[in-house]
Amino acid sequence: MTDILKNRIEETLGSAPIVLFMKGVADMPACGFSAQVVDVLRAHDVDFRDINILEDNELREGLKEYADWPTFPQLWVGSKLIGGCDIVLDMHEAGELDAALKGSS
Repeated sequence: MTDILKNRIEETLGSAPIVLFMKGVADMPACGFSAQVVDVLRAHDVDFRDINILEDNELREGLKEYADWPTFPQLWVGSKLIGGCDIVLDMHEAGELDAALKGSS
């Protein structure tokens, strides 16, 4: 990964307390997994920045390497990877997601 791409990823992560890299955008998800994470975040009434990784192949591929996480969506809080759809849903159902999301404040 180039330093330019790494810096771009880190700047994007720093652009909002909660960042969701997803297929599509929050108002029009392009996959069911992304839609589920958006629904959970909205249920928790948090503001988040949505990034459509389908529009930027370099960012999409770079994030896989940067995060060591091969799939999307990817939920990041305070520049720390929380996980993908399954992890977010599990945390939500276990009542653990609020605490993780509060790490963004």
